[in-house]
Amino acid sequence: MNFKTLYIGDTEKLSQLKLLNNIANHAMFSSSRKENALAIATREKPDWLLIDFDCVECEPLDFLRQVRSELPDLKMIGLAENPGVNLIMQATRSGINEFVRMSDASQKLADILRDLQHSQTELDRGQAFHRRVKSELDFSNIIGDSEPMQRVFEVLRKVTHRKWVTVLVRGETGTGKELIAKALHYQCFEDFHPFVEINCNALPETLLESELFGYEKGAFTDAKTRKIGLFEAAQNGTIFLDEIGDISPAVQVKLLKALEEKKIRRVGGTEEIPINCRIIAATNKDLQAAIAEGSFRSDLYYRLNVVTIQLPPLRDRGNDIVLIANHFLQQYAKEYDSPIKGFSDDATTMLRSYDWPGNIRELSHTIERIVLLSDGDTVTKTALAEAIESETPLLLTENRTGADIEIDIPENGISFDEIEAIVIRSVLKKNNWNKLKTSQMLRIARTRLDRKIVKYGLSPDGPEDAE
Repeated sequence: MNFKTLYIGDTEKLSQLKLLNNIANHAMFSSSRKENALAIATREKPDWLLIDFDCVECEPLDFLRQVRSELPDLKMIGLAENPGVNLIMQATRSGINEFVRMSDASQKLADILRDLQHSQTELDRGQAFHRRVKSELDFSNIIGDSEPMQRVFEVLRKVTHRKWVTVLVRGETGTGKELIAKALHYQCFEDFHPFVEINCNALPETLLESELFGYEKGAFTDAKTRKIGLFEAAQNGTIFLDEIGDISPAVQVKLLKALEEKKIRRVGGTEEIPINCRIIAATNKDLQAAIAEGSFRSDLYYRLNVVTIQLPPLRDRGNDIVLIANHFLQQYAKEYDSPIKGFSDDATTMLRSYDWPGNIRELSHTIERIVLLSDGDTVTKTALAEAIESETPLLLTENRTGADIEIDIPENGISFDEIEAIVIRSVLKKNNWNKLKTSQMLRIARTRLDRKIVKYGLSPDGPEDAE
């Protein structure tokens, strides 16, 4: 793409500027009359404009105001051999960004042009990236034929083009909250706008505050220079606050103020800085319960909960599980150059019956492990079971029943396997050794429970079970 310059002034002076020397993809337009120059500017939309203030026919100040109204983002450079202070002030008010002496113009303008071209290249790359991701994250490309996901898509379509509406995405860990946030952002904007994200539970309180709001030089011992915070970095775009339910009360107060007033103040600063960005927050916590116990502010919750998107766990998405598994299988087979092509019938049945407590993230990791370790072209039930066993230790998954189980830990310690055996034995006993109920309560596949029973040598006190 050509980089376009519009020069207004004495065209005989152009040779002095040497702007075309050794600069690729550069188109020069020139005119000595403001009427022609305005028409060129409107038609060609140049990347910058040079105006010679020593050329009186141009009536430069009047012309500048006209151009600025037509092209508000255009970079405009004033040229003059000896510009007076009054002229510089008037021209600056009329839209000039910078003044260059004509005798110094050749090198100065070459430097400015290189900076502009670099900025334009970065912008072009940003636009290309935005278009690619926008296509990849089109809602039609997100796998989900199940009824719960159709409800999600319905909400997404309604809020897509309401650019500044605050959205709260809720769901268990691994359900795809970040994917939905990114899809919402990229479908909302036609061209490049920043998407800034932060995991709120990954940082201590003071560091999180500095990341969100920035800080001034000298605000604390290591603040050697001013730092722009993520709210400022997200200007005119989106800030994604993941794990919002884990932020401290002090940060909650500052965040509430930012949402209410559309302004932030850097740490150690006094200036109120306007912000204009969409807030997308996400959590795997029950925020109403957190409000009841006093760990989350109700007023912040209501500010965040303008539109809620509730993502279903994978176990509630029916045949989506198989569709997503096949997607991951094709993706990883291509990535690792594997001959694997599909799942056996009993492996497909197991995909549907297993509850996937780690949701999509667990499914992705499981399929990746299978592709890496399998030699054949079909995923068997045995390979799938072994990969699941390796991926998800029973007691480390979320939402397990067993909070009322007491375990006495001896002074010399206890192994993980011993703890797992105690939990399984307790839940089996609670259900009178009904394995179906026990597997449902523990949210594991019945076949996996059977393997655990054999592994730990467990047996019932009475009759084993009759389902």
